[in-house]
Amino acid sequence: MLKVSLLFALTLSVGVQCEPSSETSSVVKDGFAFEMIMTKLKLLEDRLTQTAQLMENSSEYKFCSAVPASGVYKIQPESLSDPITVLCDQEYDSGGWVVIQHRFDGSTNFYRNWKEYKHGFGNLDGEFWLGLDRIYQLTVSRPHELIVLLEDFEGNSTIAKYDLFEIGHEDQKYVVTKMGGYSGTAGDSFSGTKGMKFSTFDADNDTWENQCAVTFAGAWWYSNCHSSNLNGKYLRGKTAEYATAMEWSSFRGHHYALKSAKMMIRPTRA
Repeated sequence: MLKVSLLFALTLSVGVQCEPSSETSSVVKDGFAFEMIMTKLKLLEDRLTQTAQLMENSSEYKFCSAVPASGVYKIQPESLSDPITVLCDQEYDSGGWVVIQHRFDGSTNFYRNWKEYKHGFGNLDGEFWLGLDRIYQLTVSRPHELIVLLEDFEGNSTIAKYDLFEIGHEDQKYVVTKMGGYSGTAGDSFSGTKGMKFSTFDADNDTWENQCAVTFAGAWWYSNCHSSNLNGKYLRGKTAEYATAMEWSSFRGHHYALKSAKMMIRPTRA
């Protein structure tokens, strides 16, 4: 309705500007009035475009597959009582993805406590963690697949895909309850998290006698301890530190810190 009203106002404005009079007829002949009309028309067009974009991004959709382009949107699957704001990716593999974690420049601190990992942190336009509560709400609502996109500092990109991924609720310590088959080029450094609870430096839920989150400077579904640590330290390439960096061991090993990591989920397609 707003878009229609703006279009009507735009048409009316042009009609008024084009109304000739005896006082302005000579100016019109010189083309000055026409230039003014075109300038105002362009301004109105720009405002209309901006308003349309704001309307699109503030609208609520059931899934990311319904949004017009990649960006930040509110989605509300039928199973959720309230909408949630997420970053949708419509570019990779036909789109429809909700980004649950993104790191690419080290600008955001990922060594955080349980409460922050529960609710999420960072900026959806930059580096962020969506939040364990939201990941649980989405993955339990219907079957989801997981894709992990990785890049090293030599320009090599790789992927790991799992055809099913689900975590439990907070009372279950966000345990990985379902983990589907792996495919991709990165190697499988995540299947071992099935049955593992999430740990942070202030919530030790791993199976090791010490604290994986503290020892390896991260927060993850640790066991004893890990083959992936995508919330570890943001370092740069080869490092003397063992297994503390943002890493995927089957890709570059325990002594290499990756440049970027992007984790995304979407409803599985029948």
